[in-house]
Amino acid sequence: MPIDDEALGELLDELEIELELNSAGPALEPLLDALIGAAPPATLKQAAGEAAEALWDADLEQAVRTELEAFCERAVEESARLLPTIDSALAELGEPARENQVAYALIWRATAKLARRARRNHERMAELERVLERAPQARRRRLTLPIAAAASLAADVGDEEAAKAIAAYAFGVSANRRPSRKQHNRATARLAKSLATKERRRDVRAALAALAELSAEESPLASLTLRELLGEPVPDDPAKDELWVSLVAGLAQEQLEDALADATVR
Repeated sequence: MPIDDEALGELLDELEIELELNSAGPALEPLLDALIGAAPPATLKQAAGEAAEALWDADLEQAVRTELEAFCERAVEESARLLPTIDSALAELGEPARENQVAYALIWRATAKLARRARRNHERMAELERVLERAPQARRRRLTLPIAAAASLAADVGDEEAAKAIAAYAFGVSANRRPSRKQHNRATARLAKSLATKERRRDVRAALAALAELSAEESPLASLTLRELLGEPVPDDPAKDELWVSLVAGLAQEQLEDALADATVR
């Protein structure tokens, strides 16, 4: 018997189970493209099935099972209404990927998050366009650097690795009640070096080039300025690579803001 989609979504919200976008992104890209392109239902179904087969494995099944079983023990008091959904979800875990409703729920939730990110990046470029139109030529390069944060997914930094590096960064910045600009820059440089690899820096530039190309018609000035930045020589030292530094600084700010929001909610 199919699980109620709304109840399954509520259960996954309670468990905070989700796919890691950095690692799942490549497998979800065809589905995302089909979704953004308003593909027919048959195409979406095929793309979702392929994504499920690519991402649903024994490790993910066990991770979801562990979370469900743990939640089941405390759900009697906290969320008794979800017990039937938990039982159904546990029974569903053994189904093949293309027939697994839990796998599909995770796939579609992650794809929706990617779609929101893509829309946000489009909005960032539009906002940058408006800013650059009013800015003098000499300031346009500096104003464009923060757009590098739009390529954070392409950097493919795992959640655990990012969390550790950003925690060290936050400690370095907050060690002094009022850190100087030099101290802030040093902490950012350490963060940039700790997360950098040649592949990540290359992939980030490729993603930004694609963003510039996709935005060329609606945000021509922002697209041009970004392409000029990408055309500059790439420093060997990650800490001197301004696009990479801007990306990791944006990633740190985003994660720290999310952590603060979670702490506030709790």
